[in-house]
Amino acid sequence: MAVAETETYAFSADISQLMSLIINAFYSNKEIFLREIISNASDAMDKIQYQATTAPEKLATNPDLRIRVSADREAKTVTVEDAGIGMTRDELIANLGTIAKSGTKAFMEAISAGADMSMIGQFGVGFYSSYLVSEKVRVVSKSNEDEQHVWESTAGGTFAVWKDETFEHGTLKRGTKVICYLKDDQTEFLESDRLRDLILKHSAFVGFPIDCYMEHRKEEPIEGSEEKAVTVTYQWELMNKNKPVWLRQPSEVTHQEYADLYKWFAGDWEEHLGVRHVIQTGNVEYKALLYCPQYAPKDMFDMGKMSERFSIRLYVRRVFIKEFNDLIPKWMGFIKGIVDSDDMPLNIGREKLQQNAILSHIKVSLQKHIFQLFHELAKDPAKYKIFQESFSQCLKLGVYEDHVNRQQIIPLLRYYSSKSGDDLVSLDEYISRMKPGQRHILYITGRTKRDAARSPYIEGLKREGYEIIYMIDPVDEYAVQFLKEYQGKEVMSCMNMEATRLLDHRTDEDFKAELNPVRRKLEEALKGSVSAVQLSKPSDPESVGYLTNPGDGALPILTLNFKHSLIRELAKRPADDSETPHIADFLLQAAELDGASPDDERRDAAASKTQDLIQRLSAGDRDSNGEDLPTFGAAPTAAQSIELHLGDKAKVKEGSGISCGQAVRIVKPDRARRARITFVDEDAGTVDVEYPKWGGGEDEEEGVKNKFVQKLLDFEVNGDAKTSDAPAFQISFYQTATAVKEEGNQLFKLKDFEAAHERYTVGIEAFAKRKLATHAQVLVVDKSEGKPQLVCTSVSSIDAEGNMELRNGLDVARNEVMPVVQELLPLQTSLFMNRARCRQNLGMHIEAAQDLSTVLALWKTVDKRMLEADPEMKEAEMKGLYTAEYLRARSRLAMGLIKQASQDVKDALARNPPTATIKQLRELKAEVSAAQEKHRQVNGPLAKELAKMAIGLRGGPKIS
Repeated sequence: MAVAETETYAFSADISQLMSLIINAFYSNKEIFLREIISNASDAMDKIQYQATTAPEKLATNPDLRIRVSADREAKTVTVEDAGIGMTRDELIANLGTIAKSGTKAFMEAISAGADMSMIGQFGVGFYSSYLVSEKVRVVSKSNEDEQHVWESTAGGTFAVWKDETFEHGTLKRGTKVICYLKDDQTEFLESDRLRDLILKHSAFVGFPIDCYMEHRKEEPIEGSEEKAVTVTYQWELMNKNKPVWLRQPSEVTHQEYADLYKWFAGDWEEHLGVRHVIQTGNVEYKALLYCPQYAPKDMFDMGKMSERFSIRLYVRRVFIKEFNDLIPKWMGFIKGIVDSDDMPLNIGREKLQQNAILSHIKVSLQKHIFQLFHELAKDPAKYKIFQESFSQCLKLGVYEDHVNRQQIIPLLRYYSSKSGDDLVSLDEYISRMKPGQRHILYITGRTKRDAARSPYIEGLKREGYEIIYMIDPVDEYAVQFLKEYQGKEVMSCMNMEATRLLDHRTDEDFKAELNPVRRKLEEALKGSVSAVQLSKPSDPESVGYLTNPGDGALPILTLNFKHSLIRELAKRPADDSETPHIADFLLQAAELDGASPDDERRDAAASKTQDLIQRLSAGDRDSNGEDLPTFGAAPTAAQSIELHLGDKAKVKEGSGISCGQAVRIVKPDRARRARITFVDEDAGTVDVEYPKWGGGEDEEEGVKNKFVQKLLDFEVNGDAKTSDAPAFQISFYQTATAVKEEGNQLFKLKDFEAAHERYTVGIEAFAKRKLATHAQVLVVDKSEGKPQLVCTSVSSIDAEGNMELRNGLDVARNEVMPVVQELLPLQTSLFMNRARCRQNLGMHIEAAQDLSTVLALWKTVDKRMLEADPEMKEAEMKGLYTAEYLRARSRLAMGLIKQASQDVKDALARNPPTATIKQLRELKAEVSAAQEKHRQVNGPLAKELAKMAIGLRGGPKIS
C-alpha cells in the first residue's frame, strides 16, 4: 500500500465526544457491540434488496445475503462480514466520521438523563459501540459503485481511509467486513461459544442467516500416556434457526412453530399450554407472543426471585434490547413473552418506564391480552385444569395484591365444592345453581379437600342443599379478605354465625322451587300410575303424601308433603339417581296408606318395600353374597364365529383387494374388533362392516377408513389350538397352553379384548378339562354353610360319569371344579389374570372379579416347598397376589362392593409391592375412600329416613 494513498480525517465534534464517552465509560454490558454491528449488517442487506426491486443486476454481484461472524485468536480480532449494499470511499468518510448525526447529540443527552448505553443503536450510532471492546476498528467495504476501500481508526479523534490494493482481508464481491481488534481485557469474545451465545441472545431473529465460525475440540486418549490428544476443528454453523413468527399472521403459524420458539427462548422442555399472538395497530403498533407454560417454576413464590424474574423480552425490529420484569404484574410473572415494536422511544431506561406513554400503553395492552389468553384456556376444560393446578395460587395472589385487575381475576378462579366432586367450579357456575332466595356465596377453609368436606360448620348447610366452596390453598385465606362480594352476592364463611340463619329466609315458595326438579323426576317415574305429582303441605305433618281422585276415570294425583324430611332428602340426590323409580313406587304405596287403618294388610308390604330400599342404598357396606366368586360350570360368553376370507397382506391398504364378505380386524386407537366387510367404497377409500356381538347379532358401522383395516393374525386362521379340545393340548399341554396365552397377549396389545378373551378362555378351559384322579387338588365353590366360599380341597373318589366326592364332603359334577396344577400355577393364574383384564376393559366387572378371586385362591394352594426351591415362582406368587388384589379392588369398586374393595387395597399394600404399584394402590385407596364418603353423604341420610318410615308403617312409635 502506497503511503500517498492513505488519507486521514478528523471526526466531527459530536462523534469525537461520543467516542470519548465510549472509550472512558465504565460500562459492564459491553457485549452489545456485536448486536449493533449485526444490526447494521442487516440494514445494509435490506438496502441492497430494496435496490434490487428496480435493478436486479445490483444484487447479482453477490446474491448470497448472509452475515458471517468469526474470531481469530492469534490476531485477537472479531470479524462481522455481510453481503449488503457496501460503501464507497466517500460514504465511508461521511457515514463513519465527518457528518454530524442528529442521533449522536440525542444519545449524549439521553445518557446524561440516565438512559442505558445499550440503547445506542436506536440513535443511529450503534457502530461506535465496537469501541467498548476494541482498541482499533477496521472496516473493509465494497460497493457496486466503487472499488474496495478500507476505513480504520483507533478512536483517537481521527480515522484513515485508503483504497484496498493488498486485499489483506480478502476480496469482497459486495458488502462490508467490520474487524474489531480487541482490547487485552476483552479476549472472552474470541471464544466461538461466547459469540454464539451473544448471537442467540440478541440477534436470533434477524431476517438474514447468521453463520458463526465454531470451534470444536475433541479429546482422545494417547496410548501409553495419561495425557489426551486434543483435535481442534472449525466449521460454519447457522445460528438463527428460529424464525420471528410473530411477524406473520396467526393463521399462517403452525402449533409446532409456536412450540419450537417457546422452548428456545423460555428454556422449557415441555410445550406451552397456550399462546396469544398479538398484532396491535393504531397509535402504538407492536407485535407480541404471550405464552402460558404448563408448569410453574419451583421458585415461583420465592419473594426474592419474584421481583427479579424477567418474563417479557423486548425487541426492536427483531433485535433483542432487554428483558423486563415490570411490564406485567408480579403475579403474572409465569407468563413468557416477546414484544417487538418499531415505535420504541429513544430514552427507554428502566427508570423511565413508568413515565413513558408508549410503554405504559403497551403495558396495559399486554395485560388485556394475557387475560384473553386465560379466557381462551378456560374454554378447554382439560387445559384449564392443568392451568389451575399450576397457577391457581398466582391468580389468588393477584386478587390479594392487584386491585386494578381484581375484578378481572375473580371469574378465572376455580374451587372444589361440596357438589363439584373431582371437578372445579367457578363462582359464576356456583351462582347459577344457588338455591332460590340464597343471597350469599358460602365457603369453608381447610388444609385439604377432605378436611373442608368434614367440617362440622357445613353439615347443616349441606343437608339443606346449600353448595359450599372449599378454600384449601394457604393463599386463599389472604385472597378472601379482598373477595367480599361477586355479582351482587356477598362472600361469607360458613364459620360466620350469620350463615346458620340463612335457612330462616326461605318461604314455602322457595321450598317448592327447590323441590320442583325432584317432583318432575317422580312424575316421570310414575307415568301410567298417576296423572300428576304436586307439592303441598297437608294438615298432618307426619304424612309423606296422599292421593286424590279427579274423577271421570282419570288417574289419581299424588300430592307430596314438601315439608316432610324424606322428600327433602330426595331433593339432595344426584340428578341421575338410579334409585328414583324404586323410591317413587314406595311413595305411591305410602300415599295409598294415608289415613288407612293400623291393621291394614298393605302396611306390611310397604314396610318390606322400605327394607328393600334400605338394603339397596346400603350396597356399599354390604358383604358379598358370592357374585364375585367363579361359576366353573357356566358356559363362557363368546363372540359368534365369522367366516374367514383373508387378504394376502398383513395390512390391507387401498387397492389391495378388499372385498365384501372378507373377515378383517378394525384397529382404531382406542379399541380393535373383528368384523366382516359388507360394502367397499373404492372412491372414498372406506368400507362398511358388521361386528359380531357377544351372544349373537351384529353391530354395523359405515365409512370405516381403509387405514384402520387389517387382516386377522395367522394363528386365528391356521392355529393348532382353536378350542380346548384340540389334539395339541394332548400332545404337549404346557407348550400349547403357553402359546395360547401369548396369542391372547398379542390380541390384547392390539386392544381386541374380545378376541384376546377368547384365546385366554381356551387355555382356561383346557386346564379345567385336565384329567383328575383321587387326591388331586381342586377349587370349588362351597355353599354348604350358607355364605358361598371358594375353597381348595381334594378328590376322594370319582365315578365313571365324572361325578366326584370331595374330601370336604361335597358331591359335585366334574365341571363344577377347577383342577389345581401346582407345577403350572404361574401359567394357570396368568390366563385367569389376563382374561380378567380383558373383562375389565369390556366393562364385565362381575366376571373379572370372579377370575381374580380364582387367581388368589390358586396362589393360596401353592406348595411352600416348591416356592422355597424356585425363586422365580416365589416372585410370580408375590406379584400375582398384589396384582390380583389391586385389580379385584377395581372391579369390586365398580360393582359397589366398597367395603370389600377397601380390604383388597389394604391386603395388597401389606405385601410391600414396588413403588409404582404402591402409587397405584394409594390412588385407588383414595377413590375407595371417596366412594365411601359419597355413600355416607348421599345414601346414609335417605336410608335413615326410610327406616323411620318403616317403623311408622308397622304401627310403631313415630320418630322425628
